[in-house]
Amino acid sequence: MNTHEEVYPKTNCLALTVRKEHRLMVINKITRKTFRISWKTLLYAFLLTVANIMV
Repeated sequence: MNTHEEVYPKTNCLALTVRKEHRLMVINKITRKTFRISWKTLLYAFLLTVANIMV
């Protein structure tokens, strides 16, 4: 059974490590922003629905 280390050996190249970290940071930033927009959109839709029912 191969471990992750055997299949994908670690690299000592700093440029590749920095690039990988940058990708992870971008993914995290996009995920957080999407979540913030999503919950606000759901809240506004709910509030508009409630306002529409009251009118």
